[in-house]
Amino acid sequence: MAAISIVDLDDNKTDRVVKQLDEAFSTVGFVYLTNHGIQQATIDSVLKASKHFFQLPDDVKNQTRRDSSKDNDGYVGINQEILGSNNLQEIKEAYNVTSSNSIFPSEELNPEFRSAVVSLALELTELTKRLLTCMALALGLEDNFFVDRHRFMFQDQTKNATTFRTLYYPSLAETHIEPGVVRCGAHSDYGTITLLLQDDVGGLQVLSGTEWISAVPIPGSILVNLGDLMQFWTAGRYTATVHRVLVPEEEIRRKSTRQSIAFFVHPDNDVMVSQLNGCNDHPPVGALDYLKTRLSATYKY
Repeated sequence: MAAISIVDLDDNKTDRVVKQLDEAFSTVGFVYLTNHGIQQATIDSVLKASKHFFQLPDDVKNQTRRDSSKDNDGYVGINQEILGSNNLQEIKEAYNVTSSNSIFPSEELNPEFRSAVVSLALELTELTKRLLTCMALALGLEDNFFVDRHRFMFQDQTKNATTFRTLYYPSLAETHIEPGVVRCGAHSDYGTITLLLQDDVGGLQVLSGTEWISAVPIPGSILVNLGDLMQFWTAGRYTATVHRVLVPEEEIRRKSTRQSIAFFVHPDNDVMVSQLNGCNDHPPVGALDYLKTRLSATYKY
C-alpha cells in the first residue's frame, strides 16, 4: 500500500522538489509539504477567527450565507453540501472566500476574520505559484505554463474561481453518529490542486488502490492533492485521488470539534483545458464551466 510522502521545501533545491512532487502526484496524488514558509501563527489566526464565527448563532451566520445564484462566497451550513452520493448527512460548516473583496462577517462581530483570512490566502497563492512551476518542469513544460493560466488567483472570481475555505466540523453527540453520517463524503476535488491545513484531530482518509489510508496530521505541514482538471490536463499521469473525512473512534469518545483550511486552486475562468499529450479522445474542458457543473451537483439548495 502506497504511503503519502513528505517533501521538504527548505533547501530550495528545485530539481529534487520537482522529482519528488512528480512521483507523489503520479502515484498517491497527495503529498505533505514541510518548511513551506508559512508561519503557524498566521494559520492559527485563521483557525481562531473561524471558530469564533462558526460558534455564533445560526441566524447570525446566515446573514452571510452563500447565494448559489450569484457566486461562491459566504457561509455554508450543515447538510447544505453533500459530496458523497450515498451519504444522508455530512456534518460540517464552511465559509468560502474568493478574494479580498468577498463577503465577510461583520467586523463588529468578528474583527479578525477578514484580515487573518486574506493574509493567509495571499501566502498560499505565492506557495501555489511555486508548486505550479515545479509541476510544469516535471511535465517538461515551460516553467510558467501553469502560472500563466492561474494569473488571477484570489483576485476576482469573475476571472478566477480559486477559493479559500475555512471548515468547521462541530462536536457530535453519540446519538448522532449512525450509518450515513460522516464529516465529509468521499470525493475528488474539482480544480488544479488543493492545499490543506489540518488541525491535530485527524479523520482524513485517502483512497490508495482499493484501501483507505489515513492522512495523519503532521505538525507544521501542508497537505497537497490534485483535482480533476489537473488529472485531465495531464491525461491521467497525475491522479485526482478520492478522499473523505470520517469521525475517528477517539473523536467519538472525546466529541471534539475539528477544523481545517482548504485552498482550492482553479485555472482562470477563460482557460480551456486540453490534454497535454495531444490526445483528442476528449474535447477541451472550460475551467469555469466544469466547476459550475460540479458545484451544482454538490450544493443542496
